[in-house]
Amino acid sequence: MGCIQSKIITFATMMHLENKNEWFANWFDSPYYHLLYDNRDENEAANFLERLTDYLVIPTSTHILDLACGAGRHSRVLHRLGFTVSGCDLSPNSIQEATEKAQDGMDFFVHDMRETLPQQYDAVFNLFTSFGYFDQLSDNLKVLNSIHKALPLNGLLVIDFMNATKVIHELKLRQELIKQGITFHIKREVNNGRIVKTIAFEAEGQSYFFQEKVQALRLSDFQELLQQAGFEIQTTFGSYELDPFNEQTSDRLILICRTK
Repeated sequence: MGCIQSKIITFATMMHLENKNEWFANWFDSPYYHLLYDNRDENEAANFLERLTDYLVIPTSTHILDLACGAGRHSRVLHRLGFTVSGCDLSPNSIQEATEKAQDGMDFFVHDMRETLPQQYDAVFNLFTSFGYFDQLSDNLKVLNSIHKALPLNGLLVIDFMNATKVIHELKLRQELIKQGITFHIKREVNNGRIVKTIAFEAEGQSYFFQEKVQALRLSDFQELLQQAGFEIQTTFGSYELDPFNEQTSDRLILICRTK
């Protein structure tokens, strides 16, 4: 990664529009995405999943799909806990990295979560706000229908999402982060029911502009979607410590669901 040039970057003058198609297809496959989020806490992920799987009393014979697995950090934790783990993601670069770090009992493949999954699983984990990316709200139901088809009766689905109410209330509108000499200029806003993060920076003589657009789904939205797809919500949590969910104060919205 090269250092940025000294001129000031503004959002109005960005010349390189990277997200030509669906935003996540380009941004999640970019090396700059992994650079920006290089501080994600592996220990936090491990503590959460250990606590969660203990609570759920999941047998080690369980085959878990890590849906939208990224580079596989949650998959590796689940595997260390003794489970057979598959992971899928739309980003070929992320899947390549996950595959390079895989051990026996792990496999990874490129997949669009809206499409039918290739086999059956005992449980599906969708973690770290990896839902609600799409322009069409109807695509959310496509994802849940695909998951439902890949699970047996009483199959387990875990969705770990942001608490949109609190995120919007505490939204940090502007931010600058410097990583390896690259200054990321970040702007956040709520637009058309979505939390939009605009990310602009220069690297290696080029200007880049990306956006993250996540639907501001609340518990009531998930209740409706999951019911339509044939799931029943059994429990909700509001943190990685498995505290009860409170829409005003919780950091997370974690849904524990079963197929009907």
